[in-house]
Amino acid sequence: MLGAEIIASILHHAGVKRVFLFPGGTIAPVLEALRNQGIELFCSRHEQGAGYGAIGAARATGDIQVVLVSSGPGATNAVTPLADAYFDSLPVLFLTGQVGTADMRRPGTVRQKGFQETDTAAIMAPIAKAVHVAKSPDDLPEIVTEALKTLTEGRPGPVVVDLPMDVQRGEAKSIPTAYPADTIAAGQAADDPTLQEMAAAIAAAKRPVIIAGAGCRSEAARNALRRLARHAGIPVSQSLPALGAFPTDNALSLGFHGHTGNQTAGLAIQNADLLLVLGSRLDLRQTGTETDDFAPGARILRIDIDAAEIAHARTRLDMVLQADLNSALPRLADLLEEHEQAERRDWQERIAAWKRQYPLTPVHEGGLKPQTVIETVDALTRGQKVVVSSGVGSHQQWAARHFTYDLPDRIWLTSAGHGAMGYDLPAIIGAAIGLPDALPICFVGDGSFQINIQELGAIAEVGLPVKIFLLDNRRLGIVSQFQNFNWQRDLTCGDKANPDFAAIAEGYGITALRLEDPALCEESCRAILETPGPALLHCLIDPREDVSPMLMAGQRLDGMWPYRS
Repeated sequence: MLGAEIIASILHHAGVKRVFLFPGGTIAPVLEALRNQGIELFCSRHEQGAGYGAIGAARATGDIQVVLVSSGPGATNAVTPLADAYFDSLPVLFLTGQVGTADMRRPGTVRQKGFQETDTAAIMAPIAKAVHVAKSPDDLPEIVTEALKTLTEGRPGPVVVDLPMDVQRGEAKSIPTAYPADTIAAGQAADDPTLQEMAAAIAAAKRPVIIAGAGCRSEAARNALRRLARHAGIPVSQSLPALGAFPTDNALSLGFHGHTGNQTAGLAIQNADLLLVLGSRLDLRQTGTETDDFAPGARILRIDIDAAEIAHARTRLDMVLQADLNSALPRLADLLEEHEQAERRDWQERIAAWKRQYPLTPVHEGGLKPQTVIETVDALTRGQKVVVSSGVGSHQQWAARHFTYDLPDRIWLTSAGHGAMGYDLPAIIGAAIGLPDALPICFVGDGSFQINIQELGAIAEVGLPVKIFLLDNRRLGIVSQFQNFNWQRDLTCGDKANPDFAAIAEGYGITALRLEDPALCEESCRAILETPGPALLHCLIDPREDVSPMLMAGQRLDGMWPYRS
């Protein structure tokens, strides 16, 4: 077998159904071999589009996804989505083409030997779980098998395999006999004594709060989370990427907390007597800068699969367990049901009062509000299976606050740890391909949209039924807001000269409408949702509208300041 054929054969036997790619000469042999194995090839318009397509599919389905790019600029264009997959713990395999081994430069020699030759492994190593450079076709069975195992072992994350041309085209002396399905290890077992102690502490708490992180999104973990919270009557706040692990419209839901969360969630955390942190790394955007004052009166219990995250925790921890939530959380839910629960009716009523006191409402009167657009789409899609993507910016926060998420039927995708603009459009493409039975919805800002606007071509080419709601405020909104707050001006971020986005979409053959009159919001949103195939609604929203409240530096979670511009 040729090296490229070995790669394709292993991926086929591992159950890989599709590959997201942007082509190039140094990856062409693998491309041909994948086609011969019957693996679907989805070609984006840019390597970043391919990477984010795979990320969207991985987040939406929970399955391993594969990205295929060429050498040099092909590989460097894939760096941003690779970082995104690493920080958000997504199992994406990046296969990068490379010049032949004889043309790869050696350390300390010339800058470049082969055309489009780059030291991909050195560039990508800090933002990948593992990087492999194949030196011979005979290396490939072990390398690719190990890569697929690493993707999902422990805390998931991306792996890079760099493939020189002579390795792809060379003939191996032997063929693979073992495939990844035979070697992937089972999840870590839970530690019962610690879980028993945690269950007793939770049962005795009068003001407990659960913080659910992205580790709770899997079916086993989220089912156990819901059983535990409902049985014990414990309110649940979620991290931004976790939304939907617990239904956001449930009475026990606090939405999400932190930098752009809501004051009710912050008040609940700061007044809790016990905090149960599940699969969340409690980064600065969640805790605020005043980490010494985070949940000051609470015992903090934490379960996480990543030993490094526990060892380098940003906050005080009173009880910890390193374990896979898929096994630990169902066991904890079982143990908690054996205990009599403390009375929590007063705590629940106190939280309900905060919700009434601190609603998330528009800042200004008049004009088309982004919150209204999102709430309208939410209402019109109730009862449907939907997958929603958003990038980074004000539109991300509005989409997180004002849409209803409930896995597995109402799914949320966003760039969390890396916080990358341009995520929205290609991610929803991947989700639409991975979940053809779900309605794909993309909430995108005018700034983020233009990072990967070329992917409209990929949508139109395949006829994906993506519904795009473009929230255009002619600003790079969240950075503009930050600049205005601190320096009373928004250098380079305000008064953008935007094009007619509806006309651009129509140029790609995509149905598009424009919306500026609030009275036409429901009619326009309904028309887009009911349009067969892809459609875009260009929403000219009130440019004065900001994300408020917002947690600023120096504030505790219970002291978010309303922002007014």
